[in-house]
Amino acid sequence: MTREAPMPDQNRSEQTDVLVIGAGMAGYAAAIAAREAGARVILAEKMDHDGGSSILSGTTFAFAGTPLQATQGIEDDAETLRADLLEVGGHKNDPAMVDLYVAHQLETFGWLRDIGVVFQEVQLSSNMSRPRSHPAVPAQIFQSLRERGAALGLDLRTGYAARRLIQRSDGTVAGAEFDTPDGPLDIRAKGGVILATGGFARSDRLVQTFAPDQAPALRLGGAGSHGDGLTMAWALGADMADMGYAKATFGIAYPDYPGSGRAAFEDDRALLHAMYRGAIAVNREGQRFIAESASYKVLGDACLKQPDALAFQIFDSQVMAESREAPRTHNYRAAEAAGVLIRADTIEALADAAGLPAEAVTAAVSAYNAACDGSQPDAFGRTTLGMGYGAPRRIDQAPFYAYPCTSGLFSTYSGLRTGADLQVRRVDGTTICDLYAAGEVLGGFHGKGYMSGSAMGKSAVFGRLAGQSAANKALAANARYDEIDAQ
Repeated sequence: MTREAPMPDQNRSEQTDVLVIGAGMAGYAAAIAAREAGARVILAEKMDHDGGSSILSGTTFAFAGTPLQATQGIEDDAETLRADLLEVGGHKNDPAMVDLYVAHQLETFGWLRDIGVVFQEVQLSSNMSRPRSHPAVPAQIFQSLRERGAALGLDLRTGYAARRLIQRSDGTVAGAEFDTPDGPLDIRAKGGVILATGGFARSDRLVQTFAPDQAPALRLGGAGSHGDGLTMAWALGADMADMGYAKATFGIAYPDYPGSGRAAFEDDRALLHAMYRGAIAVNREGQRFIAESASYKVLGDACLKQPDALAFQIFDSQVMAESREAPRTHNYRAAEAAGVLIRADTIEALADAAGLPAEAVTAAVSAYNAACDGSQPDAFGRTTLGMGYGAPRRIDQAPFYAYPCTSGLFSTYSGLRTGADLQVRRVDGTTICDLYAAGEVLGGFHGKGYMSGSAMGKSAVFGRLAGQSAANKALAANARYDEIDAQ
């Protein structure tokens, strides 16, 4: 092994063991794991704050076989989790990536608890055959990550925007070029570069290229979600996976919908999934349009096809009573406090307040209630709250609520193809050595569908594994250099 050649002097340069780009869940997991292994790490974030899309998400993790599930009497295991992930993905996901996740998810749950993450009551969420959604409060998660990083002496740099990957003469990745508050900087890393840069929901060009049918959706997610890591790796010939399955998420608050009479909503938009607790969804004509137990990605597609891409989740006080601080998708009371819910004492009054045809909404609720009673089949075949779990229940306990919502492109759930070693693959199947991907920028894991909590889960699982691998490579290189120097 030879040492790196001196850098040209046009840019300032630094050397580290592991370079992680992006300080969301995946980036922190990678950086902390690499530091725990003994490597020097720079965690570079282009925004002036950490968190990315992760801190804005529902922040729930899909884990199976945990002590929390056992305490609640929930029977779940790795084999069932694997089967669910493959089924939800339409068997279009890479089985090797699913197996990697399943093999390491339980230890990652323990690791998160060890660093201070506080999980709340396990819940049922989208595309789960049984409750395995482990929610936590976003601010608390990131406070735990920051504190663990600080205790390890993690070098976090904000305002560092990566613009290009640096390759060695043999094609392996040696580092990256950055624009920083102090000017251009090259950072080289002995163990490699870990891309944890998130998705591309905020990039019109990439959305139009890979998911043009999703272009009408609201653009959400982290402000830095422009596909930086994707395009940097693409420039090196990287392959991609699941790009055709990028879908918008259903349930984004739309209180300023056309005809609402409200000014443009400037606050952060809530994300609610009351349908998985018993709500129905109607369009602005007061008609249901899908079985609400479907994945919120499928629901998102269906919502975009409705007039004004608008839907109303209709529910009652029974669902409101199940409001929880985490995940945010079930924090109905916070949504009410934010002024994005419509409330009334009758279904007719609720429809009037929302500007919906009262007769149609009343008929939709009555038909749904009849199906819940078993006196007639559900018009859309809904038989569960979600993915075969939980029985639908009547909407009949005042007060009643309407949540106007739409679909938003929050996470793109597709990206760079890797192997089980998490190193990025080229379009010809060869490996771009020393270039890793973790989190939302990684493709191949979800396939055509998405289980709630699997995005945060894969960010933590694959981030840790990538960090450990890059650290081990750097430490081995350091040992070789020490051996050479001793000769």
